[in-house]
Amino acid sequence: MSTTIHYFGKIKSTEAIREIQDEFYEIAQVSGWTHELVDHVFTQEGDLQGNRLTLQGVRLVLNRQTTPLQLTFDKDGYLSHIYYEKAPVEMGDLMTKNGTPGGTRQLLHQIHTSTTVRSQDPESHKTLVKLLDYVKKRYVPNLEVIDNTGYWYSRDEAVLSTPKMELAKK
Repeated sequence: MSTTIHYFGKIKSTEAIREIQDEFYEIAQVSGWTHELVDHVFTQEGDLQGNRLTLQGVRLVLNRQTTPLQLTFDKDGYLSHIYYEKAPVEMGDLMTKNGTPGGTRQLLHQIHTSTTVRSQDPESHKTLVKLLDYVKKRYVPNLEVIDNTGYWYSRDEAVLSTPKMELAKK
């Protein structure tokens, strides 16, 4: 069982992206977390107009119990995640230079950021919430968090404990 924490908002200024990269890079090093500075430009396959999506920030992996905390921002400063998905080539795609019948193409998607935590690991959940608190105070004042455990709002550690399953007696 796991919980996904969704978070979205806009950084106070795009200049602060470099600050968040530097600061969280240091935090990750001191904490022993895997980290990656992000500065990517994405293009849609077959896009003849040259539309590009950019992503800047830092990704942190707290441990094996969590997916990366993505403090990554699009060109307008919104917390964002961009990824490619393979999709089958359709008839309309054959007009592009890379379209081949029966082949696949890369679709580009931009979504809000989220991190998944295994429910057996309340310490990771608490650490993640503390990090998001800090991000809200220092960088993303309008940060919104959706945490279906309720911990973000209540800070009640009891909501993080996994209920024990017992067999019913006959």
